[in-house]
Amino acid sequence: MSSKLKKIIIIIVAIIIVALFFLISVTFFLKEEKQDVISQNNQQEEKPSEDAIIGPTAEEKVKTFAENFTKTHYSYAWGSFSNIESQYYYMTDGMKDREENKVEKMKKGIENQPQKYFTVIAKLTSSDLILYNETKASFKIDLNISSFAVAMIERDTMIWVDENGDHYEGNINDLIVDTVDKNIKIDLVKIDDQWKVDRIEER
Repeated sequence: MSSKLKKIIIIIVAIIIVALFFLISVTFFLKEEKQDVISQNNQQEEKPSEDAIIGPTAEEKVKTFAENFTKTHYSYAWGSFSNIESQYYYMTDGMKDREENKVEKMKKGIENQPQKYFTVIAKLTSSDLILYNETKASFKIDLNISSFAVAMIERDTMIWVDENGDHYEGNINDLIVDTVDKNIKIDLVKIDDQWKVDRIEER
């Protein structure tokens, strides 16, 4: 084999080696690029959208608080005043004093009365903003209030009893004796970063 032919063969082999190396490098680079794209797409899919992480606004939180306070305030069982007493913490000092006096009068008013079994439950039907700023808020809240000839009492376990005091296992909605709609105005003030109810009244 002539030296010239040997040189040609060596050059051809070298070209093939370089081409193979280039092909392997390109293939590896494209694979890495594809993995990066897939990883970025997965991260984008997993990342919650801006809309998804936005929670309720400060105004909405106050509105929900006012709605829940009002529903509780107008829901009670005969002889129990927990609907008011359990919410003293959420009242201003002035409202708390007024409500405590009202509860004491109601307790005295039923002292000599026989036990009665009825329950009043308030449901929210609508609510609207009247006023909202950094320190004050007012809302108009509409309630549907139903009176039931049934009450829950403890006899070994908590049970429902009808107006005669007999154990009741039916649907309490069958014992609705009265339903009224009430329009309530509730005023709140912000004290030390805590919203408190200052007044609640029927309109």
